[in-house]
Amino acid sequence: MAAAEQCPRRGARLNIERTLMRASFDLDHAKLAADPRFAEIAQKLSALSPINSRESFNRYCREACRLWNDAFRDGIGETEQFAKLLHQIEHTSDNVIRTGWGGVVITLHEHPRVEKYLVVRKGGYLALEMHEQKDERLEIREGAGLVLWRPPNERSLTVEMMRPGAEFHLQPGMEHCLIGTEDLLVFERSVDPKGMDQDLIFIYEPDALAASLP
Repeated sequence: MAAAEQCPRRGARLNIERTLMRASFDLDHAKLAADPRFAEIAQKLSALSPINSRESFNRYCREACRLWNDAFRDGIGETEQFAKLLHQIEHTSDNVIRTGWGGVVITLHEHPRVEKYLVVRKGGYLALEMHEQKDERLEIREGAGLVLWRPPNERSLTVEMMRPGAEFHLQPGMEHCLIGTEDLLVFERSVDPKGMDQDLIFIYEPDALAASLP
């Protein structure tokens, strides 16, 4: 009997890892291009499709931040809580997680429910990732950015603007990535049966700490 048959969970994990090793994602910029303010950015980013390697993923995210900064030198988003929460991440250790893109402030952890703020600095971006069981809902509170996500029954990653008031429902198995083209504050509510941060499947990760843009 094969090892995968002896241990179904391990077999499933191996199948996921093999799939991710050859993962390739076309990018759909139609929703971004529908707004005239972002049409040129969408056109230039379309030339970087597909994402099919760690190198192409990082190139896409960096170029998205550069194009946005060139087009909106003064930014289009406003922040109030962002600085306070970032300071909390950088100077305290209770209920915070420091990351290369900024960090996390945890406001509720009652298994399996988790509520937290994702504090993404300008120029920072999260991994392209997915979850096996975790179900999460994102509410954009402050700032601006881009989300790459695969809506149900879609083959491509949709690229959308993240602005205050926007909401996204990320069901298990849906690939997604958040890009902070400006300082970005996202509130996440999730049901995470495996435990917080135990259901992270990274497809492509950031190369290094993202440098802040001017």
